[in-house]
Amino acid sequence: MSSGLPVPARGTDVSARQQPATDSARVASLPGPTSVRVACRVHGGLVEYDGYSKDAGSYLPDHGGYVSSILIDVDVDDARLPGVPTCRPSHPGAADPPRGADPAPHTP
Repeated sequence: MSSGLPVPARGTDVSARQQPATDSARVASLPGPTSVRVACRVHGGLVEYDGYSKDAGSYLPDHGGYVSSILIDVDVDDARLPGVPTCRPSHPGAADPPRGADPAPHTP
């Protein structure tokens, strides 16, 4: 089983994407406010939602893709989720983890 911090996600019909960018291929859809597990976070495309903006993406191992961290329902002023590491590619030169695989967390 994959690891990750369980957190609530906001929004409806939220797209999990292959890369942490809004123009990346959609790999899954979250139908509405639900609970998700975040394995790691990475800088991604800027997303604006409900008067806030963030450029961080959260990798959801159960969905095999990234969502904007602005859709993770925690303190919107917090730039990081406590205990959630930064994502890094699973092998040199990789842009994202293989579908269904957890990216290796990067711990400085």
